Amino acid sequence: MEPSNSLIDELDRLQKQGQTLINNLQWTKSLKNIFVFIENYVPKHLFDLKQASPQQLELFEAVQRGDSYLIIRAPRKGGKTICVAIIAVWLTLIDQRYRVFILSGSQNQAEWLYDYCKQILWPGGPQGAATRRFFSQFLLNEPMKTRLIYKSGGWIRYSAASSKQVNAPTADALIMDEYVLIPTKIKEEAWPMVRGSDRIMRILLSTATPGKEGTDSFLDILDESKDLGFSKFEWEAKDCPFLQTDTAKKDTKIARHFMSEDMFRTQYIGALPRGVGRIFPKTFLRKAFVAPDPDRPGFLLPHGTDLEGIPYDPENLEFRGDAKGAFDWGYDHDTAMIEGYRGLNQKITIMKLLIENNTSATDWANRAFEDWEAYNIFEWHCDAAGAFENREIQDRGLRVIRRPFQSKTEGKEFLIGIAYYWLQHEGVVIPDTPEFDPLKKQLLAYRRGPDGKPVKKFDHAVDGLLLLLGGWDPIYYEESRQPVLPPMSTERDLSSVANNWTTFRSERDGWMPQSWENRREELTSLPSEGINNGRRTKSA
Repeated sequence: MEPSNSLIDELDRLQKQGQTLINNLQWTKSLKNIFVFIENYVPKHLFDLKQASPQQLELFEAVQRGDSYLIIRAPRKGGKTICVAIIAVWLTLIDQRYRVFILSGSQNQAEWLYDYCKQILWPGGPQGAATRRFFSQFLLNEPMKTRLIYKSGGWIRYSAASSKQVNAPTADALIMDEYVLIPTKIKEEAWPMVRGSDRIMRILLSTATPGKEGTDSFLDILDESKDLGFSKFEWEAKDCPFLQTDTAKKDTKIARHFMSEDMFRTQYIGALPRGVGRIFPKTFLRKAFVAPDPDRPGFLLPHGTDLEGIPYDPENLEFRGDAKGAFDWGYDHDTAMIEGYRGLNQKITIMKLLIENNTSATDWANRAFEDWEAYNIFEWHCDAAGAFENREIQDRGLRVIRRPFQSKTEGKEFLIGIAYYWLQHEGVVIPDTPEFDPLKKQLLAYRRGPDGKPVKKFDHAVDGLLLLLGGWDPIYYEESRQPVLPPMSTERDLSSVANNWTTFRSERDGWMPQSWENRREELTSLPSEGINNGRRTKSA
């Protein structure tokens, strides 16, 4: 018996009703969880959670918990733009009064991010019809070329990077895509755009392209993100599964031959440029400077794995290890004298910094001699430009190692590399006291100019530190960091072999292994025997 038409219609109605309930539940969950939204409403060809890097997932988690200041650094085609487009769409869907403005270095770049938003909310073609019908209930009309508007008043829009365009809007979220390419004047004029919102959000994203107008500013914000209240997200090509395919690896290999080192590092790998901005990241310096322990006078606070604290009493210095000193001779600036030691904790502790002007070479040499007697500082690393001053120290029997800053092989860049290594590995401890304030300020301001070279300002304390740390080249001093492998164990008991005398022979050839028995004549030849055609023969 065939079911009646009315029963079929009823079943169809119930099925549609059930599907509607499922869809409504799914939508409700999507508004509460950005990952559910991505899984169900973002086309897989745009973004697939299964192919996301761990840092991209952390970015979405930060948005989920309400972080409002975000900065993102990633390689070209590393997925940063689509991630921010997803965030912009989700934020405007959960609050359809929310206003998002997209600013970029060029109109085309801003259009790419906006186009991603359109593809999520208004995909083209017959296959996107259902999605368009669903989102049309929220949108005022079909998305326009430069903006899409919600019925509740919210919007997502972009414009060219011009003063007229960025001075007009009032928004809640400001996205600066490819931050380093946006002219400084435009960034400054656009920045106040969101200050009147009670739900401010700023998202800065870029590849750290060297040599651009905004590169230094972008790197500074990255470096100071914690102090400024930004959540920082950085990923490289190796973190992205979609950039680890055979095709992508082949293209990367080819690109290495056509691009400069810095461009390849930033565009393909996603690393920081070496020749731009602050030379020593603020994170490194923050860890290097250690305050005195208020509960233990004469000690610095525990640093890293050193839970005991490091002895430091300015009135009674105690060098506990391989001690060295350094001089940066002053001509246009003051002379800097700096001393430190590398202890058993594998850390270089800076103990003394003296900066003075109008002091004779004899006085400085006498001070070096006094500190040799007091702290056993025999080795001094000195600026090679001070030939007379270096000779004065050498005449007192101390070892002087001259460092020519202009040398291409062992000059300033070589010393910067050594200092960078020790600071990166938390191998330097500097007391955070007024005595070392000049060094701290100079390190924070130490940066490269447009030509990639360190800017020459008042950097005598930094140069002194570079000279000192150059005395501990990691090539020679990092062997102690290598793990010492335990001797290979064996289950064989060798005591019975050592005490086995059954095969002992006391005759003249007792030393000879039994395997040599048939070669007795050959192997026991007298020295007078010669060699003929590679075979031993009796000499005449």
